[in-house]
Amino acid sequence: MVIVQRLRRDAPWKWLKDGFADMMATPLLSLGYGLMFVLVGLAITVGLWWLDMLALTPVLVGGFALVAPSFAVGIYRISQVRESGETPRLLDFWRIPGMRIGQLALLSVLLLVFFMAWSRLAQFLYAGFSHGSYLPPSEFLTFVFNEPAGLTLLVVGTIIGAVLGFAAFTVSALSFPMLADQDVDAVTALVASVKTVIQQPFLMVTWAWLIAFFVAVGGAFFLIGLAVTFPWIAHASWRAYKDFDPKPDPRAMGWVET
Repeated sequence: MVIVQRLRRDAPWKWLKDGFADMMATPLLSLGYGLMFVLVGLAITVGLWWLDMLALTPVLVGGFALVAPSFAVGIYRISQVRESGETPRLLDFWRIPGMRIGQLALLSVLLLVFFMAWSRLAQFLYAGFSHGSYLPPSEFLTFVFNEPAGLTLLVVGTIIGAVLGFAAFTVSALSFPMLADQDVDAVTALVASVKTVIQQPFLMVTWAWLIAFFVAVGGAFFLIGLAVTFPWIAHASWRAYKDFDPKPDPRAMGWVET
């Protein structure tokens, strides 16, 4: 159904190098998108603080990362417009054909489902291991790192989060940039992404690990670091998409000449 190129295992390092160069070529636009991403994360944190639920910040901010590919479409457009020889502009996202925007919205809903599933599971885990009592941030950290139940919560939560995160990565790694670039439907784009992960697992697991690392590093600096790491990873993801060059299989589409 989809043809994907096979790449060298060290390709992610090239994507990072080229992605950083792309970000520096359009610093105001790229870092501006990164800053908007950070502001949403900070808004979540402030909201939790206002509700006296600050201990849930890592859960919701981590879950928010699941839907990050939806926010990266604007950065994909920066790379796409530059490659066409034009000058990128802030509102280039809205120049995407309406059909593609509809398909991007469908995939965004799928990522939203992952986000909601993670939030609900985290809530259940927290209630179960803390015996239903809410802990303020200072006591929560002591609970997590000093109590057996807290350590178990940390391990189980990390494993579940990693599984959901990789599932979200599997369906979105190529699908969002593909929809931003080609006139294909959401199913075709999703199949291209999943097929790439299945056929080249070492390469894609390495890429997923690098993305998780950069997100963690960016989040460690009070989320401010994401203003740089988010657009960097988004530009690098566009480079990954272009290298894999996913295309609908003409034979599956009935385009074979006779």
